[in-house]
Amino acid sequence: MPSSSFPAIAAVVPPPGTRIDPLLREFVSSLQARGVRVRGLLQEACPESWGCKFSLSDLETGKRYPISQNLGSQSTSCALDAAGIADATQVMRRIAAEGAELAVFNRFSGLEANGEGFADEMLQVMSQGIPVITIVQAANLPAWRHFTGGLACELGATLDELERWFAGTAAR
Repeated sequence: MPSSSFPAIAAVVPPPGTRIDPLLREFVSSLQARGVRVRGLLQEACPESWGCKFSLSDLETGKRYPISQNLGSQSTSCALDAAGIADATQVMRRIAAEGAELAVFNRFSGLEANGEGFADEMLQVMSQGIPVITIVQAANLPAWRHFTGGLACELGATLDELERWFAGTAAR
């Protein structure tokens, strides 16, 4: 594929049940080791003492933002902590203001599909031409395609595919 045909916006679409966060972390670490200025957020499991299940880790500072709440074992409610996500949006706004060679958004999920979560920040970063990568589960692909206006590519969950995509965007 010629380098000019690589869109600057990409979604990693993992097969169901795939642990995708370690792959994205490996990709980011590889780029950072080569001196690429990668900024954004990656999802991680929280330490048990935190009382949450997931947090977002700022790739630049290492600061962690808890994004889930412990609602107890009998709860059937969504454990997502909207306040934690709102706090983490500052990381993505900083990218829009200061730039990056690659912006990593941890997920495009139900919040973003409804115009919430990181939707505004994603659009700000994308509008500046900064390459963006995120994870999109198959159930959210129709919303993702609408959100990006068909200007994004969808990548398989392999390090080689992510590396090829980034090399193609860097060659633009």
